[in-house]
Amino acid sequence: MLSNWDEYPKNHDELDFELLGNRRGHGWRVQTNMYGNGSTARGREERYHLPVEPTVAGVHRYAIAWTPNNIVFYLDGVPIREVVCVPSMGGDFPSKPMSVYATIWDGSAWATDGGKYKVDYAYAPFAAEFSDLVLSGCDASSVADPEGCQVDLLTHDVAVMAPAKRAAMRGFREQYLTYTACRDRVRYKTTVFPECDDLADGDSSFHLWGESKKRRRRSSSPLQYSSSMQ
Repeated sequence: MLSNWDEYPKNHDELDFELLGNRRGHGWRVQTNMYGNGSTARGREERYHLPVEPTVAGVHRYAIAWTPNNIVFYLDGVPIREVVCVPSMGGDFPSKPMSVYATIWDGSAWATDGGKYKVDYAYAPFAAEFSDLVLSGCDASSVADPEGCQVDLLTHDVAVMAPAKRAAMRGFREQYLTYTACRDRVRYKTTVFPECDDLADGDSSFHLWGESKKRRRRSSSPLQYSSSMQ
């Protein structure tokens, strides 16, 4: 998680992955969040079937590229979501310095079938293990050349979405996307977020509450990524 809630409790920015558990025998999901300037009432959440198993041996990589122009979420090197900053987003696009956090919390009030199934604390304690943390960016407190630093960020491979990367992202989203705030007409009424332009089939394949009508299949195959995407 990237956040600045400790510095800006009433208007914080946030970018994060949330691994959502499930009932036994049902697959994990992963949610990506973007909030800017305290815009939780206009949260740009998305959820996907998680095509990897996070609780077994093996390491999976989660990454967020955040620049003034765009935000890209990666799973095992594959871009799964891009949010492009457009002027009409205003403060909803994160812009203030953020720090890195990791937490375990009980989201079963909403995350598991709308709160139907709760966490079973008989299985506690719960633990998560993280390794190989990599941070690259501009230190907000001591940037000698802020403009040069921003240029480095904007031109870094993880921030540049080459055609092959966009194709890989579309493939992931077509197969695994289960919910997007871009198509949630129940929560947001007539609101259409200005950056929501990547779903070519419009609302036709989504329910009014933003859930996909497509029957998403889980896959045990590793996500595909190659140097040709770069």
